[in-house]
Amino acid sequence: MSDKDNDKAAPESPAEKPEAHAPAAVAASDRFDQDIQPARGGFPVLATFVLLLLLALAGACAWIVLEAQRREAALLDRLALLESVTEREVLDASEQQAQIRQFNDALKAQLQGDLRSALAPLEPRLAQQADNLQSLSQQLSEMQARVAQQGEELARFNATDREGWLLAEAEYLLRLANQRLIMTGDSESARALLRSADSILRQLDDTRLHDARAAIASELASLRAVPALDVEGLYLRLSALAEQAASLAIFELPEAEQRLQEAPAEDWRERLRQGYEAALQKLSDYIIIRRREVPMQALMDPQWEGLVRQNLRMLIEQAQVALLSGNARLYRESLLRARHWVEQFADSDTDAARALDAGLQQLADETVTVSLPDIGASLRALEQAIEQRKADADAEGQ
Repeated sequence: MSDKDNDKAAPESPAEKPEAHAPAAVAASDRFDQDIQPARGGFPVLATFVLLLLLALAGACAWIVLEAQRREAALLDRLALLESVTEREVLDASEQQAQIRQFNDALKAQLQGDLRSALAPLEPRLAQQADNLQSLSQQLSEMQARVAQQGEELARFNATDREGWLLAEAEYLLRLANQRLIMTGDSESARALLRSADSILRQLDDTRLHDARAAIASELASLRAVPALDVEGLYLRLSALAEQAASLAIFELPEAEQRLQEAPAEDWRERLRQGYEAALQKLSDYIIIRRREVPMQALMDPQWEGLVRQNLRMLIEQAQVALLSGNARLYRESLLRARHWVEQFADSDTDAARALDAGLQQLADETVTVSLPDIGASLRALEQAIEQRKADADAEGQ
């Protein structure tokens, strides 16, 4: 009997069910007996199915176990193969590493040998460079020490030393102004130098410098009264006259007279007359007859012309030199002598010679020198003030 039949038969117990349900239980039991009665004679179908299922499951399990064992064996074989291959690769890698190490050692030794052989000729030069660097570093150290010492000395300078420098600078400017005025007569530069010296003395603000500043003010007033000379303009005008003198002509060629062309002759007498007049005209071109009340001077030959031009140019250049040096006497004498040589061209080139002579006369009347004042008083006063300052400083030190 199956579990289902047992479950159905279980309610038949009088302990579990009440007596009121007894007829129903009996009826059910009768039906159950009727259902199972035909199977009591043979093996149940459900049990056969379960047995077959168990056999199939057992066969599947056996196949799975065998397959797992086969795969495990294959996996173990592969693991063994991999281990052998790995061991060989490790051995090969160690051998390669050994070869690489050996090659590196050989290459390193070769490179070291090549480097030593290459550096062998350079070792003396390297040693020399090292010596030079050492000497340079020593010189640099000495120079740094000197700079430090000078810095300390400069740090020790006080206001008195600065004033001494300013006084020395002002003295130099005054001395330079005197030289410029005496040597070149440049009053403009002298005034600028005096103003610079006065500006320095004003910065010092010392009553002992009063006389020096007063002398500078007086000298500036004297220099402002000096008339200005246009030396450059006069020099250029003389250069223009020298170029004009080079273009003076010795003689003037006669201009050919324009003649009217006559009509062609009609007969032989007319042709004869025209030929005779043409011959006379041709002859008059070679022979010129001029009537003068004053006898004419002979024309200059080429050698005399070159001498005249050279002397004229030399005298004008001499006047330029005298202008630059401030020599008024030489300047005027040079221009007067140049006018004498210009007269040699009066007959041959009258207009140009007259214009050149007028220009030389005008330049000769120009003022090329002026009287310059003495500006040495300021320098002497400043020197006395410097000496007084030194004496006062020595007295304070004692």
